[in-house]
Amino acid sequence: MRRLWQPVMAILLTLSVLISGCSSSSSGAITKPAESKTEESKGNEKMVRIGVFNAPLSFNPLISSRDLSSAETSTLIFEPLINRIKPLEFLPQLAESFETQDKQTYTIKLNPKAKWTDGTPVTTEDVAFTLQLIANPKVESTLGSSIAFLEGVGPDGRLPEGQTDISGLKVIDTQTFELRAKSPTDPNMIKEQFGMKFKPLPKHVFKEVKPEDLAKHPFMQKPNVTNGAFTFVKYEKDQYVEFAANKEYYRGAPKLDKIFVKIMPSTNLVAQLQSGEIDMNYGLGIGNLPDQDYDLIRKNESLRTKLEPQVGIQAMMLNTVTINDVRVRQAIAHAVNRQLIVDNLMKGDAEIFDGLYPSLSAYQNKSLPPIGFDPEKARSLLQEAGWDSNRELDFIVPTGNQIREQSAQIIAENLKTVGIKAKITKFDFATVSQKLRKHEFDLALSGLYMNIDPDSSAYYHSEGLSNSSAYSNPKVDELLEQGKAEANEKRRKDIYDQVQVQVQKDLPLLTLYYNPALVAVNKRVLKGEPRLFGTTYDVQEWDVAQ
Repeated sequence: MRRLWQPVMAILLTLSVLISGCSSSSSGAITKPAESKTEESKGNEKMVRIGVFNAPLSFNPLISSRDLSSAETSTLIFEPLINRIKPLEFLPQLAESFETQDKQTYTIKLNPKAKWTDGTPVTTEDVAFTLQLIANPKVESTLGSSIAFLEGVGPDGRLPEGQTDISGLKVIDTQTFELRAKSPTDPNMIKEQFGMKFKPLPKHVFKEVKPEDLAKHPFMQKPNVTNGAFTFVKYEKDQYVEFAANKEYYRGAPKLDKIFVKIMPSTNLVAQLQSGEIDMNYGLGIGNLPDQDYDLIRKNESLRTKLEPQVGIQAMMLNTVTINDVRVRQAIAHAVNRQLIVDNLMKGDAEIFDGLYPSLSAYQNKSLPPIGFDPEKARSLLQEAGWDSNRELDFIVPTGNQIREQSAQIIAENLKTVGIKAKITKFDFATVSQKLRKHEFDLALSGLYMNIDPDSSAYYHSEGLSNSSAYSNPKVDELLEQGKAEANEKRRKDIYDQVQVQVQKDLPLLTLYYNPALVAVNKRVLKGEPRLFGTTYDVQEWDVAQ
């Protein structure tokens, strides 16, 4: 790689790598931040403007994990039980303790100071109510896999027909509850998959709402009873989201008065960082800067910059129903020149691999080389499969991420050279997300959200909530269920090695690349910056110079 990417340490069982920071030191002072015409501000208010290119799809914490922008912005207003800033170092948030003695029964105590913004205490009633919603088959939720470890629910996290209570949930008192897993389970998986993703809803707001009507409730687009450091003010669709400080926040009143999350194409991120119209780009998959502009940003004396690992990878989803011959999917993988994408669009600064784990993950199967670029092999497989060269594949691409859009052109040309026609159609992120859920595509580019824990059920399990490829393999389902239930680290590694071997053969998706992102922060920001883990964990302490 030609650009600096220096791993400082790899921690066992982590998907993360710490990247050395880079600071700018050249000329190019920027002008005073301009006031956006779409935002309202008052004289001495302290505010931070964050730039992203993906608009949040919802503020509903039951489905916010569907897209990274929703997941990140929702943490400003809805608190997870625990959080982290470093790999495997979990920190208390809504829960002041999260303990187990036997890796099967977990005792969790809520912070007694936590309150909803209407003054009502946050209690275990809210927790139990929200867990029941997630487990209810009538409720739209992406968190089923996060609670699938619980005794009493199925592998999809749902209650069996006719059952209304989760046997693995026990409320002890207003601040204490217990969770019982089906079998001893790695505590790190429980903490990451459940503790960090589960955000309770206020029971007193929703107790009269029918479960099937929950997702369409007006609250989910304009949440007005929350428990985070900030409150929701306004969402101007595809322009910005405005948040205001929750002065009664249980961990201390925020130093900032407002946060604006501004939505724009990636090229605009560069211009608005230069002009001071935004104070930082989020990076991490929802606010990445074009690689060709890195040097320009680094030279700006008003910005601090650093290379930060990302929480996701870029992949191409292959619909296993519409492209049901595995030989055709294998041909597509051999036809795509991933190295050309990396060299031309990222100056070589990215990693190519198959599956969901970059090389510095302890769970990558390093004995499994990535599928090679081999057009002749692709043509041979297509001939063997009897491919109809007149057929045109529907190739959908989300707008906003310039490199991803450019990579689609390279892929389409690669496919054309081996006899596959692919028609690129670009949509906004919300439309692509909907098409992925409904499997309305042949090929689709998508960013995949990653965890430190290796469980990949969301993408590979036949009932996985992010299984947009409609992939189904009973052997893989069985391995994934074994992996979630296995508490021994060495045996888990062996299980996920087997998953990677089988998935590479079946090819429900082709990983394109994984690369760090440049994050830039205006020096007027005294505290606060995007980071791989827990960006908003201490958001109440963020501050700016005036």
